[in-house]
Amino acid sequence: MAFIAAGNILLEYVIGGAAVARSWTSYFATLLNHHPNDFRIVAHGLSPDYRYLDPIAIVVLAIICLMAVMSTKGSSIFNYIASIIHVAVIIFIIIAGLIKADAKNYSDFAPFGVRGIFQASAVLFFAYIGFDAVSTMAEETKNPGRDIPIGLVASMVIVTLAYCLLAMTLCLIQPYKDIDVDAPFSVAFEAAGWGWAKYIVAAGALKGMTTVLLVSAVGQARYLTHIARTHMMPPWLAIVNEKTGTPLNATVVMLAATAVIAFFTSLGILSNLLSISTLFIFMLVAIGLLVRRYYVSGVTTIANRIKFIVFLALILGSSIGTAIYWASSTDGWIGYTITLPIWLLSTFGLWLFVPQAREPKVWGVPLVPWLPSLSITVNIFLLGSIDKASFERFGIWTLVMIVYYFLFGLHASYDTAKEASSAKALIKNVEEGGA
Repeated sequence: MAFIAAGNILLEYVIGGAAVARSWTSYFATLLNHHPNDFRIVAHGLSPDYRYLDPIAIVVLAIICLMAVMSTKGSSIFNYIASIIHVAVIIFIIIAGLIKADAKNYSDFAPFGVRGIFQASAVLFFAYIGFDAVSTMAEETKNPGRDIPIGLVASMVIVTLAYCLLAMTLCLIQPYKDIDVDAPFSVAFEAAGWGWAKYIVAAGALKGMTTVLLVSAVGQARYLTHIARTHMMPPWLAIVNEKTGTPLNATVVMLAATAVIAFFTSLGILSNLLSISTLFIFMLVAIGLLVRRYYVSGVTTIANRIKFIVFLALILGSSIGTAIYWASSTDGWIGYTITLPIWLLSTFGLWLFVPQAREPKVWGVPLVPWLPSLSITVNIFLLGSIDKASFERFGIWTLVMIVYYFLFGLHASYDTAKEASSAKALIKNVEEGGA
């Protein structure tokens, strides 16, 4: 399960970076008064979803790769300065957008109803990738037990508020039917009669996407390095360059994979596949939290372990049932009267009948098991709003990971663990959350 989660996080980084790189090309074209596809090569022999080849995205990723491998400190300074500029551009967009706002654009507030809202919510998780990159920087943080939770929670609150304000402003500037998919804010300001503003927006967007790519490059390389240290991935990926202090091999490999995907894959395919991967990871994290709180080897009794497994299975089963019913029934409600009570009673049973075996030492998620259980059902429910083709692509990726794990990763990591310590010490280390 850990390897599947790790593989999907790597997929999330690659797909997310590819999507941002292609968006970089779109905003760059807008800045030069061109259509986004004007700077892409059209391969008419390929499917419409893969025919627009993007060489600019590859160039941008190559530059990001050089910046990421040169110096972590230099990258941090660049991001610090760029973030100040980014905040200024966001404030400008909100203020200028509200000046040009037209409340009539909200006359049809939810044109696709409740189902449309949840379908959009599933893809909206695109905006929340990257927060897990904060945790990969634990080795370079002075007080990770305190600073990382503060950084994660505070940044997520700020980003959520900014995202809502920007989305609200965009729909007030321009009717939702006319919003440009590739460069929405630049085109919206131009349509509203402020052609000069689109240059500020486009320049700010390019700067923002550049920092996103750089942060992603730094985070994904370190994540791959952690995995390679267990030998689940080739150990040469864990090598840190002596001069720069950065994981050179891991950075190059991850950004090369990102460049290949960014070269030919459309933004729509990338966003849906990214959403599946992100929602799946969030669900696994919530499950992992419950396992960590309720199970400790040698402490949890057999009876409590069985009760925990039963309640967790019921939570998962009812959540999956709710998602399937939502995806297959357009206006039904009877199925929810079965699945939702099962979820509620299962969570209540876990809270009432199974004692927690571990308490957090520094910082812990509150309202356990209610909050992680709700996270499980919400993430699975949103997965039910994503199209079938994206699930097929996700299934292929998962199958490839499983085959790789059983043919290589499992044996390599086992041999490494046996060499490193005795079986008893290894079990204790794993139970305490070590590698």
